[in-house]
Amino acid sequence: MKKIIFFVTVILFTAGCAQKTLSKKEEGQITYFSTIEFVETPLSYTKGSVPLEESIAMKRNHYRFSYDWQNRVKTIAFFNGNQPRNPNHTGNLFTLAHRIEFTYDKNEERVTFYNTKGKQVSVLGDSYTFVFSLNKLGFRETLSFLNEKGNSVENSWNIYKYEWEYFADGSVIEDRFNKKGDQVSIRLGFEFYRLRLFFNNLGHIALMQNIDKEGRLIENSSGASQDRITTNAQGNFLKWEVLDNKHQLEKGNGPNVAVGNQEFNEFGYEISLLHMDEERAPMYSAYGICRGKTKFDAYGNISERFFYDEQNKPSTHKTAKYHSLKMSWDVSGNYRTDLEYFDVEGKPKAHMTRGYHHVKYHYNTQKELVKITYHDIHKELVNRKDNGIAYIKYNYDQEGNRTSIQRFDTKNNELKN
Repeated sequence: MKKIIFFVTVILFTAGCAQKTLSKKEEGQITYFSTIEFVETPLSYTKGSVPLEESIAMKRNHYRFSYDWQNRVKTIAFFNGNQPRNPNHTGNLFTLAHRIEFTYDKNEERVTFYNTKGKQVSVLGDSYTFVFSLNKLGFRETLSFLNEKGNSVENSWNIYKYEWEYFADGSVIEDRFNKKGDQVSIRLGFEFYRLRLFFNNLGHIALMQNIDKEGRLIENSSGASQDRITTNAQGNFLKWEVLDNKHQLEKGNGPNVAVGNQEFNEFGYEISLLHMDEERAPMYSAYGICRGKTKFDAYGNISERFFYDEQNKPSTHKTAKYHSLKMSWDVSGNYRTDLEYFDVEGKPKAHMTRGYHHVKYHYNTQKELVKITYHDIHKELVNRKDNGIAYIKYNYDQEGNRTSIQRFDTKNNELKN
């Protein structure tokens, strides 16, 4: 297949730009979005989904995009009103910190990450900086990760380097390698290695194919070789379909389903999820879910989630054995205060594998999270089944930087990692 940089690169490059050209005096212009578009690869530019007027954004969770005078994204940051926050369910795989900063050079693009206090932080393991090398046309060609000292490292998915090639049929080949030079999967638990990627006319991922060196489809251990993805014009992830080498539906990959359907509200939040088999009949996924429905508060925080069976009747999560969860937030909508689980009758229910019904989050006067406690259905402190922890304490220095984390059981014995 002849290598050519022509079609998809144009789509991907323009997808990273805003809608109009800015003059120098307009540098720093802010646009507001409720969510971030879905992506499967760092080749895709980070874009906002569902634009908001400033007056609406100031009352709820949102992302702020700023641009330089060349119309390139400078920063992306997540807020609730004017309160800095870390991204929640509205993010994507690479929206990994409160603030993301982009810097550009002739042959390079760098991405750095900052917490709500303005301190640079690591993401995906020990990655402080993402470094994209650009080809002579200015398109992303490779991606490496640097630690705090500026040394190249593997990220938490065991990826040391991404490489991309562009082809005349509109596809992009993506390879990922670890530090030893061995090819690695797209991420942990997702057995796609060498990828052929196709994008729609708005630059959203449309098809991922697992291929060999000759470009032939390869089925992984689950029988899957392709993921066909449907998004809307705003980049919301409406549907995925898992296919085999013959382009037929096949249960596979992480959830081990053939089809997943998702619905979104006017802010781009997922309000329902449905898993299906090869005949497009509802089924339970490997994660224990057939149907899920989610509610949100006025700020855009998740407030409740419910599970349903193949007939759309209330049911329990197959593994955790609860029907619904409820999240409570403080009056500002910035700080989660409680997480509780319930059965189909609305009665308190303990999470089967974790062993607690209720999680409480405690804050100091500076609104720093200082303690998390776990409780049973009788509101008593309880040791988690999975790790024995009854409560966690967070310690800070005078500048508000977290200095240590301590874990204890119900008898106040400190547990070591």
